[in-house]
Amino acid sequence: MLSKALKTNMSLINWVVTMYLIVMSSTLMIFGKLGDKYGKIKFFKWGTMIFLISSALCALSTSWLFLIISRSLQAIGAAMTMATSNGIIVEVFPDDQRGQALGWMGSFVSLGGIIGPSIGGILLNFFPWHIIFWLNVPIGIIATIILFKYLPSSLDKTFVNEGFDLIGSLLLLVGFTSMFVGILMSQQLGWSDWRILCLTIVGLILLIMLYRYESKQSEPILPVKLFKNKWFTMELLACFMVFIVDFFFDVLAPFYLQNARGFSPLFSGFFLLIFPVVQLFIAPLSGGLADRHDPFKITLIGLAIISFGQIFYVVSGLHNTVLIFAIGAALAGLGNGLFHSPNNVLVMDNVAEKDYGSAGSVYSLARTVGMVVGSAMSTTLLFGSMSIINGSRVKSYLPSKPQLFIDGMHVTFGLSCIISVILLVGIYLWHKRATAK
Repeated sequence: MLSKALKTNMSLINWVVTMYLIVMSSTLMIFGKLGDKYGKIKFFKWGTMIFLISSALCALSTSWLFLIISRSLQAIGAAMTMATSNGIIVEVFPDDQRGQALGWMGSFVSLGGIIGPSIGGILLNFFPWHIIFWLNVPIGIIATIILFKYLPSSLDKTFVNEGFDLIGSLLLLVGFTSMFVGILMSQQLGWSDWRILCLTIVGLILLIMLYRYESKQSEPILPVKLFKNKWFTMELLACFMVFIVDFFFDVLAPFYLQNARGFSPLFSGFFLLIFPVVQLFIAPLSGGLADRHDPFKITLIGLAIISFGQIFYVVSGLHNTVLIFAIGAALAGLGNGLFHSPNNVLVMDNVAEKDYGSAGSVYSLARTVGMVVGSAMSTTLLFGSMSIINGSRVKSYLPSKPQLFIDGMHVTFGLSCIISVILLVGIYLWHKRATAK
């Protein structure tokens, strides 16, 4: 639809999504640091207004180039809000309400990431593509009014220090951009393509250089010292891995529902709401539990449910009831709802107040990178396993061989189940050893 409306090919339209992810991921850390230095609430407000204006520009776009530029601006606004939101909540809310507040925030962030394709698919059945961006405008206006009324800049806490880490910022921007372009384009060109390998390797080298450089700076853009905190690093890794597993579902579920089972986009869109809607109701409750009980135990229960839910995807097929797949989606929502809020509390409780913005931006970055890696990994595993089973390379869904997709889906979800179990056991054993010392 979009490629036809803008009179261009699908490969260029893919950059509408790709550029958004690249710009947002590459700037998260920078805005997190700037928020710490000059005020998180200030940057959150600016980010909201930039997102609002750029959404209108996206809707008004008449060419793919203008749309990509507008989406890049939209990504900057999103990065400004995502990098500072956790820090604002931790600063504004008292300790006994922090978990619930982070729960609400985390549930809506996760809801947006997973619910977007569902709502988009439903709306595009009735409206032109512009509706996807116009929908952000009234929401953005309401959000801006609420922000200026209930979140005054006088609540801002700043920790201004001299200088800005320009070299670190450049290494971060170029490194993440190179690596993300490599990962995202691998889905089209394959990992054996020399351009993909070069981009990914260059990105990794630059990020290693960034880590070593930042460890010697007094005011680094990347808070290396935070990673020396084992609790912070472990909970951050857990967040990253869970989002990888989540996006296995996000990528494979539409193929299963529409292509393999033949359901309409409208039905599939509503079906995909099961996961985020369950999470939306559970996350604030788990945040409240984290305020009163050990948040680590709640995260373990969430991980266990996520792992168990994968089994229902593995046993879903062409002819059994789709309710089996629905149970898996509901369990995924339940597990994620229990996991993310307490995990967010654990991350933010292990950093100093002056590092709230940086810690929040690192957490948002782990979430975003997990989405990208999960999307790329699931696609690679799906078509890789289908190619092995078929005996020849498969690069897309084959309508004449629906069972081939089902077999590949079983392998892919089986591996995501193994990842979940390894994460669950690994974190439990690590925690047991850490508390025994």
